[in-house]
Amino acid sequence: MLLLNKDKLQDRLESLDKDAALLFNDNIKYHVVIAGSSSLILMGYTARATSDIDIIEAAKALHGLFGKYQMNVRISAYENSFLYNYQDRLKLLHNGIKVDFYSVSLEDVVVSKLCATREQDNDDLVTVAKYVDWKKLEELVNDEDELRTLKMCDRQYLDFKRAYEDYIKDFRP
Repeated sequence: MLLLNKDKLQDRLESLDKDAALLFNDNIKYHVVIAGSSSLILMGYTARATSDIDIIEAAKALHGLFGKYQMNVRISAYENSFLYNYQDRLKLLHNGIKVDFYSVSLEDVVVSKLCATREQDNDDLVTVAKYVDWKKLEELVNDEDELRTLKMCDRQYLDFKRAYEDYIKDFRP
């Protein structure tokens, strides 16, 4: 599979937007929410490439276009690793003709990656640590209302809290 750097990711967003404008003859402006490494790349926090674009929110009408652009809506690993009010912290990535693309906030990506156990997630956490708003991250991690969507058993919750404590110990200035 083709690896996508920031320029290729942006090209994918623009191309999907143009295709949607040709395909849908309605007055609806769609929105897509991107997460994971592709969001970190598009927001300029890392220069690495990724194999796909993880979509956590999008209109069903757009799903048929996603495969052509290496966009993944089947990200079951992420489903339960986003905080309750992530929509309040979305960052606009691309204001399109037919589709607006947003990213979850850096701190929301950090929380989702702390929930995961993959090596590439750990690498991303190290890379973005210098950009994290540590006060905002602490507020999110300690807000019971925000945490209620992180569907974890007790062991997973303890692992998450341990990963967070290690992260702040190792990287918070």
